[in-house]
Amino acid sequence: MNLQQIKEKAKDSLLPVCKVCPECNGRACAGKVPGVGGVGTGKSFQNNYEDLARIRLNMTTIHDKMPQMQCNLFGYELAAPIIAA
Repeated sequence: MNLQQIKEKAKDSLLPVCKVCPECNGRACAGKVPGVGGVGTGKSFQNNYEDLARIRLNMTTIHDKMPQMQCNLFGYELAAPIIAA
């Protein structure tokens, strides 16, 4: 399955609740319930989207050493401290 087929399948599955827009900013679905655009005018959803879009992360390291992620938890040696709920 390629990306175009995935998008078409998503539209078939989600319409009319979601328009599967290229950018999920809440404009096309504003005020439609159920939907991700929010209740009423949907302006809160749009404001949250715009505020999150302004955040930029600089993913650089301050040194060239790799941190040691493994840990021992309840007698189990874990390669990374990731545990599913």
